[in-house]
Amino acid sequence: MSLTISKSKRRLAVLINYGCLLLFVGMFITGKYLEWNIAVIVCGLLALIMLLVSFIALHIKTKLWKLAHSKTADLDERELQLTLQSLRHSYIIYAIISLLVIFSLAMLAGRHDSTLIIIYAGLLYLAHTLPSAIIAWREREV
Repeated sequence: MSLTISKSKRRLAVLINYGCLLLFVGMFITGKYLEWNIAVIVCGLLALIMLLVSFIALHIKTKLWKLAHSKTADLDERELQLTLQSLRHSYIIYAIISLLVIFSLAMLAGRHDSTLIIIYAGLLYLAHTLPSAIIAWREREV
């Protein structure tokens, strides 16, 4: 992927990236509560590898990660407005997802275990990648 990747390709990369995150978390939960068999382990590892590859392609190579995490003093007016808008949308989405996950866990489990750690890690990842994913999703050119 290059710095001028098309909007449709960036959207596909966002879907692949978050799909791999969901698959990885799902495989971890499946292994934890049902059984750690070879299929679950391989699928989980493949999801993790694809998550890392898609992260690098989408967020690092396009420099969207750097844009979304830059100091405001280092940005021009357009970049500043872009990042502020993406942060606004990101944290609204993040708050809703976090509340739904926490509510679901409270209703289903009612106890603390290692699954909450991996879910927390997934939510933390989401919080940090959503700003650049919003830019990738919405902008015609980056």
